[in-house]
Amino acid sequence: MNNKKPLVGFDRYVEKTWMDQVAKLVVDGNELNDVNEKLDEFLLPLINGETSRRKTKNILTATWAKSMAGEALYKQEGAALFANANKEDRLAIHYGMSIATYPFFMSLSKILGRLFKLQDEVSNTEFYRRVIEVVGDRDSIKRAAARYLQSLIEWGVLEPSGKATVKLGAKVQIVGSDLITWLYASILFSSDRDRLSIDDITSDPCWFPFEIPHGYFNVNESKIIEIIHKGIGSTLIALS
Repeated sequence: MNNKKPLVGFDRYVEKTWMDQVAKLVVDGNELNDVNEKLDEFLLPLINGETSRRKTKNILTATWAKSMAGEALYKQEGAALFANANKEDRLAIHYGMSIATYPFFMSLSKILGRLFKLQDEVSNTEFYRRVIEVVGDRDSIKRAAARYLQSLIEWGVLEPSGKATVKLGAKVQIVGSDLITWLYASILFSSDRDRLSIDDITSDPCWFPFEIPHGYFNVNESKIIEIIHKGIGSTLIALS
């Protein structure tokens, strides 16, 4: 599905409270025009410059208030989960929405997750080098990667560690089959493959900010995904 999505998209610094705000507007049943107007008012004292506010608002509305083909049910379920979620679960929902909306966000999360599997601290320089290798060597890519890191630091996912270096913050404990199943489904919206194995999804390095217990990915109860093939040692799933 990512062939219809922007190459980057998530290219601004985004605070968690801003994500909370757009999520609450959606949960309260606001239409897109109302969401845009209320976000304009909300962001006016927080972001200098009309262009910067507009670009940030576009990320917020694309993540929460707009749906591309096949995304509507996923985002509706995300809003329903958010309405009753605690602080930690809301972070996971924002993360899932970002992965589902932006393949770039997912790619960067995979890169960072792989690096953290090898080491406890990651330098910005090393991260940018890996991003350029995977995504491409453009100034806009590096700027967007920097804003991604800044956003995750503000969300509490990452912590600064020395000069231009980051380490993992406290991992978020995720419990509840509904949330875990919904969260895992986000990968399928940005993957360049139509079907993935359950093992590939659950072991993906993009989940580095979370502690997710095994056995809670309940595909059979999901309206978003379905089993395509079940074989010995491997079950393939796809979007319904």
